[in-house]
Amino acid sequence: MAENKTPLVAMTLDELKNAAKELGMPAFTGAQIAKWLYGKGVRDIDEMTNLSKANREKLKARYEVGGMDPIDCQKSVDGTIKYLFPTASGKFVETVYIPDGDRATLCVSSQVGCKMNCLFCQTGKQGFEGNLTAADILNQIYSLPEREKLTNVVFMGQGEPMDNLDNVLSTYRRLWLRLESEENHREQRGSEKQTEEIPRRERLPCGDKHAFADTRTARHADAGREGNVDKRRGGAHAPV
Repeated sequence: MAENKTPLVAMTLDELKNAAKELGMPAFTGAQIAKWLYGKGVRDIDEMTNLSKANREKLKARYEVGGMDPIDCQKSVDGTIKYLFPTASGKFVETVYIPDGDRATLCVSSQVGCKMNCLFCQTGKQGFEGNLTAADILNQIYSLPEREKLTNVVFMGQGEPMDNLDNVLSTYRRLWLRLESEENHREQRGSEKQTEEIPRRERLPCGDKHAFADTRTARHADAGREGNVDKRRGGAHAPV
């Protein structure tokens, strides 16, 4: 990410509205930005085409979307992919994508290392290096190449999510912003076209709301475990 710029991707709707007003834009511009971030998943401010060029330039002077691509990946024969993502603090965390038929679960990290130091856990052997911000956690989701295939997100990667609860809950609220934006957009399109009611899974392409933002924790499961991730263990795959 660019130095001294604030990432937009972790901001709430109210924060986006305040940011717009501080830059001399109407408050509703914040809602437009939220739709681009959480509804359409843009990676660059210039993609926000319903903002004037002048307003986009104002926004770029102080902010950036904030996405960082994974720097490495390891693929398993069963389709599981382990990604290595950078964080804003210059550290790295692992994220595991687990496809299973018509479902796809993402196992995200919430900390760099872990304080719990469970004997069987590879992450615990690293020690604790810090909490991830909401932007760091969200980046694992929004910068995932398979993002549009996701049906579930679980906090079962590196770290103990309950030990970083504020940022985990902040992430959860941003995921709801995206889901609400998608639902409103699709309902509006359906109303305009006077079509029949769209099935739920089509209306919410990332799956069931509760499954997508699943905050169930498993202290004994982590993406940093030695060897390949086993989908059959009672950890990384949460049912819809």
